[in-house]
Amino acid sequence: MKIHVIVNPNAGKRIIQRNLEQIIGKLILDGTAESIRVTRTEKTKDATQAAAACTAADTDLIIGCGGDGTINEIVNGIMESGEDIPLAILAAGTSNDFASSLRLPDEPEEFCQMVRDAHYRRIDLGLANNGTYFVNVAAFGMFTNVAHTTNRNAKNTLGRLAYYLQAAASVREQLVQVMPLEIEVDGEKLTGNFHLCLVVNSKSVATFRKLMEKADVSDGVFDILLMKKLNIFSSAAEISNRILSGDFYKLPSIQYLQGKAITFQSPKNEDIEVDIDGECFGTLPLTISVCHEAIRLMVPEASLTL
Repeated sequence: MKIHVIVNPNAGKRIIQRNLEQIIGKLILDGTAESIRVTRTEKTKDATQAAAACTAADTDLIIGCGGDGTINEIVNGIMESGEDIPLAILAAGTSNDFASSLRLPDEPEEFCQMVRDAHYRRIDLGLANNGTYFVNVAAFGMFTNVAHTTNRNAKNTLGRLAYYLQAAASVREQLVQVMPLEIEVDGEKLTGNFHLCLVVNSKSVATFRKLMEKADVSDGVFDILLMKKLNIFSSAAEISNRILSGDFYKLPSIQYLQGKAITFQSPKNEDIEVDIDGECFGTLPLTISVCHEAIRLMVPEASLTL
């Protein structure tokens, strides 16, 4: 097996980087890998370019090591290449929602066993504005800037808890922000005022492990969570409590949909920023189409049917 490792050396804790070194050594020594080459990214789009340059002749597997943004870049590179090269994810970020939802291993022996077993699952991707693929989530509105505003030292020290605390502390401020929207899901139109919009592939987003209860990464549809306008004074405490308890999705203001063709527009042409896989993408309007079973993902046997 010829393996290309694409790693963001700045992502996550040092232990993940040490795990990667062990994984490379084990796969070479036990004969699983015929060859392993490593690309360490230095700037934006390096991971995309490295993945796009891979061919079926020189690469049997890409191992992506980094956070959600790095994996997003690699997936875009694979799609750009036109080669059906499978991807294995060694998650190294703080939240790693997609990897967590599929129980992808990050311990060296478990990860190496996954590579030896070579089980693959075809997964869906989202395509935003006909130009950018994404693995897990497109989001805008309330809380979607939490990943960018949370202190890096706090993330390294507290992990996911840092996100919960940052979100809970800013609830009252964020409830003031309301977005008038025109939304279309598979031809069905709805309008209204919203605090939050999420379009998600897996069950996990923003460190909430079962936020999208009906989600399946291979079902050909993405799950949509909308939070309608709330009363700021009566809702701030309840939202904070539900964030910290992990059952945010049970709020009565939440509307849950599924669809394969999704459009969001701001009738007032407001500059509403969109976040895709944890990175700033641009502003509305946003059109999302689901690309069914677009890439092959290496998974443990137990995750083949999750």
